[in-house]
Amino acid sequence: MTLIENALSEEHREFRDRAATFAEEVVEPEAERIENEDEFPREVIEAAGERGLLGILLPEEYGGEGSDFLSYCLAVEEVAKASGAVAETIQGHTFAALPIANFGSEAQKEEWLEPMARGESVGAMLLTEPDAGSSPTELSTVAQADDDGGYLVSGEKSFGTNAGIADVHLVVARKRPAPEEGHGVSVFLVPGADAADGFEFDRTEFMGMRGHVTGDSTLEDVRVGEGALLGEVGHGFRIAMGTIDMARTGLGAIGTGIARAAFEEAVDYAGDREQGGQAVGEYQAVQVLVADMDAQLDSARHLVYDSATAIAEGEGDTRKSSKAKYVASEAAEFVTRNAIQIHGGKGYRTDLPLERYYRDAKILSIIGGTTEIQKTTVAGEALGL
Repeated sequence: MTLIENALSEEHREFRDRAATFAEEVVEPEAERIENEDEFPREVIEAAGERGLLGILLPEEYGGEGSDFLSYCLAVEEVAKASGAVAETIQGHTFAALPIANFGSEAQKEEWLEPMARGESVGAMLLTEPDAGSSPTELSTVAQADDDGGYLVSGEKSFGTNAGIADVHLVVARKRPAPEEGHGVSVFLVPGADAADGFEFDRTEFMGMRGHVTGDSTLEDVRVGEGALLGEVGHGFRIAMGTIDMARTGLGAIGTGIARAAFEEAVDYAGDREQGGQAVGEYQAVQVLVADMDAQLDSARHLVYDSATAIAEGEGDTRKSSKAKYVASEAAEFVTRNAIQIHGGKGYRTDLPLERYYRDAKILSIIGGTTEIQKTTVAGEALGL
């Protein structure tokens, strides 16, 4: 038994096994269809909810499982092994539900958490803007208070996993009139584009993660009620960024899952395929690749699990999460690229999943803070800067 296995509780193993079964029975049979049709996999997400995989981190009193962050990472890794797009969809949904659980009023929790845990409602976080990135001092989206106690939300948002198709969007905007102190950046719960007048969504197509929906959201005087304010006025950036270490570690878990899938394909092929009278895996050049892939994959898993465990125990920190995120992202790219290399020309064909793994892996070194940003963060923490 490995060090990783020894560290897992029965509850952790149960969630990992539950997710692995879900991935095998539900996700794998649909993965190529999701890839080819590039459509949001709502039925798959609903099935994840039915199996308790969308509410792992949500309180039991609101339909969740009440487990910890290591359980979540183990589960999302297994899903990513079958489909990066489905895993990233679950990730975006989870990190829209958590702020409601952590900061929502009782009415907001009762309205949203149980349907989100069951997969009946999907969530999205809208923070980034075309000209402002995620800087709280530069956000231009505003929520203008109206005479009826509600707000008119106007502005443009970029990216945001599940944007447009979500049933609830957590929109980060400046409250107007502004408070006497602070920037007034707050979070507002905005209905889905189909249910909100003035909400338009333009989907963006990407090279990978097909089936994962994101794009540009335009809000023009979208009216929400007084109860749409999540948490307190001026706490928007803290709410939106409060789970950043968790989100980065979760992305590392997704990268680890994709890398595992590619590694297993490569090892199976190297053992079975004969070239020049011997198995491909008997060639020293291939063995060197396999050794490097194996080492990078193990490094990624250990860093992800270490960060996830620290977070679960209330001791998470940015240094751990940044290392987990960038090492796992780089490992996913390295392993998927070399899995294709080991397969030779066959690895470049679209009837194998390797090229999908490769394209899916690439985004992980960009979203949630690029690899370069993560390295700067780690170095700064190490040097005390």
